[in-house]
Amino acid sequence: GLAVVGERECSLQRRQQKLLELAPSPSLSDEARAQLFAATLRIAKKVNYKSLGTFEFLVCKDAKSGKDRILFMEVNPRLQVEHTVTEEVLGLDLVQSQLAVAAGATLGSLGLAQGYIPKPRGFAMQLRVNMEVMDESGGTRPTGGTLAPFDLPSGPGVRVDTFGYSGYRTSAAFDSLLAKVIVHAAGGDWIDVVHKASRTLREFRIGGVATNIPFL
Repeated sequence: GLAVVGERECSLQRRQQKLLELAPSPSLSDEARAQLFAATLRIAKKVNYKSLGTFEFLVCKDAKSGKDRILFMEVNPRLQVEHTVTEEVLGLDLVQSQLAVAAGATLGSLGLAQGYIPKPRGFAMQLRVNMEVMDESGGTRPTGGTLAPFDLPSGPGVRVDTFGYSGYRTSAAFDSLLAKVIVHAAGGDWIDVVHKASRTLREFRIGGVATNIPFL
């Protein structure tokens, strides 16, 4: 069987690089969401898709009708960096699910048949903390050094995925991404998760390297 576990919005980008991601999308109409899900299932069925994946679309307003216009972009046959926000609002472990599907498990056995997927609870946002400095024109260059101190925010609805620790020496041979900050506000409007993200970013204590936290 096939199933769609929900959508993410990744509109806020800088030079085609995602800066923050939201789930579910606060700007998508119910009609457009239904169209996206239907298109995703049609594509997956057409190619006999048998794994977890990310189906990407561009949604824009038609100038004449004012209705949402949906354009297909690409399929990434894997989980994306921002899969975390889907996990938080649905209470699922998508990494574990992907491995189970690869080992032969059915969606039904995993509780992921379309009619059994949980409804999203509130909103989740992910922000990418990069080791970088920004110049006056908005351009960036990577930075490096030894992390000291490296204290992370915590608490209910706060998740930080990182490889860093106090005393870790970074390497210019790898991507500048240092941490993914994921915040979840279970109730209320999407602006609640925006405020929570702002507070959470202020709780970081990172020394030894410059990051984009002030920009975020």
